Amino acid sequence: MEYKDYYKILGVSKDAPESEIKKAYRKLARQFHPDLNPGNRSAEERFKEINEANEVLNDPEKRRKYDDLGSNWEQVQRDRETARQYARPGGWSQENFDLGDFFATFFGERMSGFGGTPFTTGPRPGGDLQYEIELTLEDLFHGPRKLLNLFVGETCPTCHGQGMVMTSFFREGKKQVVTSAQPCGTCHGTGQIRSPREVQVKIPKGVKEGSKIRLAGMGGQGIQGGPAGDLYLTVRVLPHRLFRLNGYDLEADLPVWADEAALGMQAPVPTLGQKVLLKIPPGSPSERRLRLSGKGLHKPGGKGAGDLYYRIRVMVPDQLSARERELFAELRRLRIEGGHDQTIRKNLE
Repeated sequence: MEYKDYYKILGVSKDAPESEIKKAYRKLARQFHPDLNPGNRSAEERFKEINEANEVLNDPEKRRKYDDLGSNWEQVQRDRETARQYARPGGWSQENFDLGDFFATFFGERMSGFGGTPFTTGPRPGGDLQYEIELTLEDLFHGPRKLLNLFVGETCPTCHGQGMVMTSFFREGKKQVVTSAQPCGTCHGTGQIRSPREVQVKIPKGVKEGSKIRLAGMGGQGIQGGPAGDLYLTVRVLPHRLFRLNGYDLEADLPVWADEAALGMQAPVPTLGQKVLLKIPPGSPSERRLRLSGKGLHKPGGKGAGDLYYRIRVMVPDQLSARERELFAELRRLRIEGGHDQTIRKNLE
């Protein structure tokens, strides 16, 4: 098996902490995500490789085994365990070997026949899968359907999920059966193979950072008719160019000119749904918060929505025309005559 350097794939050092690995994974996953690279097979393969590396390095136990045994650690571990439990002088080659005794001893039941699937151990459930899903605020607000490219476990077509294969032949010159049981070369003894799958998921309204979305039966495939595992998606919210998230409320800055703040106005502002008119009262100071009720994110269970807050940022022009300078000078004169300068600065004395 070709060695895969998962640290190199994610661009981190071998002693990188978990936080650095997560940060590198999120950056690369966004860069090579199929939604951002439609039709780009190279980006799609890179995306799969990045997910595979993250699945191992983000799990402390898997990472430890990978560091000790390499990228084929699952095969090595299975082979070691098989050798430890079953190794004998000459391997499994036995004269007059009783297949029924073999299965009764090591699998808890006798084989009903030599045709079909040789290792009959009964139904086994598939494993649960866990992935991170990165969503925008628009995704949280609208609750769209998303197409995900994941790796899932499917029953090995060679050993039919048993992890071992058996071969039998007659020894030359004797009427004796020689039987050998070995780890499956296709799945390396795990009973399953990793297979890419496209999964479509409906994002429910009301999820937020850290929420888990459960997709029943969308995890690893069961063995011999066993139930499939579940798929758990942990939500990670991407930064937004305009809005900041605070629970189910949204916050944003609203730049206004000094005259607009002084005289008041109605300003068209964006929300996650559509633009609305926001009334700015006359005499609004910088840092004043104006609320748009119910324009935040939906709360779970249909319990309404958060609010959207715009924080006023009063601006002044950094370059003035002659006429503007003249008008500002006139405003200053009127303010001084009215005694407003003394009022605003009295707390500094």
